[in-house]
Amino acid sequence: MTGFLVEFRRTPLRWAVLPLLAAAAAMVFLVGDSWQGSWPETSAAATRAAVPLMIAGVGLAAQQSSRLRRSGSDLLLAARPLPQVELTRLSADAAWLCLTYVLCTACAWVATVGAPGGPWLEYPLFGLSGIIFALALGHLLGRIAPTRFTGAIAAIGGFLLFSLVFSSNSSPLANIAFYHSIDVRLSPTHLAWRLAVMVLALAAACTVGWVLESSGRRKVTSGSGVFFSAATLIAIVAMPGNGSLLLENRQAEEPVCAQSAESSVCVWPEHADRLPEAVEAAKKITQAAEGVLLPPAQFMEQGLGEAGAGGFTLDHGSQDLLHTVLIEMTESHKKWCEEEPERKMQVRVDAGLRLEAWLEARAAKYTKLPSYEYSGDTSWQQDVRAVMALRDSQQVESATKWVKEMQAPC
Repeated sequence: MTGFLVEFRRTPLRWAVLPLLAAAAAMVFLVGDSWQGSWPETSAAATRAAVPLMIAGVGLAAQQSSRLRRSGSDLLLAARPLPQVELTRLSADAAWLCLTYVLCTACAWVATVGAPGGPWLEYPLFGLSGIIFALALGHLLGRIAPTRFTGAIAAIGGFLLFSLVFSSNSSPLANIAFYHSIDVRLSPTHLAWRLAVMVLALAAACTVGWVLESSGRRKVTSGSGVFFSAATLIAIVAMPGNGSLLLENRQAEEPVCAQSAESSVCVWPEHADRLPEAVEAAKKITQAAEGVLLPPAQFMEQGLGEAGAGGFTLDHGSQDLLHTVLIEMTESHKKWCEEEPERKMQVRVDAGLRLEAWLEARAAKYTKLPSYEYSGDTSWQQDVRAVMALRDSQQVESATKWVKEMQAPC
């Protein structure tokens, strides 16, 4: 413990903490969409703090270990076994960067206190493991290639590695876990792989010194360094192509529901405070469809339906909420045929598009059609505009005709 405290007080990395704290906080609070008030979005947004810390961690750790090896002071001053010395130094550096990350995460959590649910704790673990892996990787590079430019090269390489090579949603070593929607969450499998690679990298960083020593008595023990270094390299190369997603569908939980006319409206527990928005949207769509379509027994938020399918979304604004509630209503009334002439299928599709555009404009009290980008022939929009200019009873009559076309026998 004394060795750790000494390293904690004297590591050069401590002087970089304040600028790194500012950069990490900026990534959380100034980059991306607003996340306050939602624990899932807050948990994911807090992982952005790891981006500058991982990139800087690679460079600073590489520069420090490179400088110590060039000077030879790391071996001259080491009265303890070399792996213990390496681990102590890494622990001190990791403590500074992890404290910075935890502080940013705590500030993000404070901003969301009072929202339904609670923090998703696997996301902080995701960020912390990434920081420790980056430090171990930088330390390893500095020991292997001790030059004056190792730190700068490692920092640039770290930026490219974490921003480009590991940036996809199929890599456990990604530097950030984006928030996509309420119905997905960080994959436990990926998190386990990430922790395993972190442990391998730590072991390699602590034992690589044995490989680099030329004394005969180290030949036996150097096998450990070779093994962990090779295992880390193999794991890193193998990670990006493992074929699974960093985020996976959540298991449906007991939803929070409320009644809206003839239907119940259900949302994820984390969105309980936004249930009135969903109820209001369902009410508008139900009223707009009166005399044309019957509402479903339940309106379910995305991921709460059977096998996690379908549902409306609350994450993209009121217009998107209204549109996705509308789609949930019309989807159950559509009829699809396995084998059908293309012309007949196009009539069915166009009838559904007319109905949905008319319903959304009617529910939102638009005087014009909703502005969406449609592919293919959009002449059907002229029909909807003409219907919107008619009396209410005539509009309902036209919409009922579209429903019949949409539900025509195969």
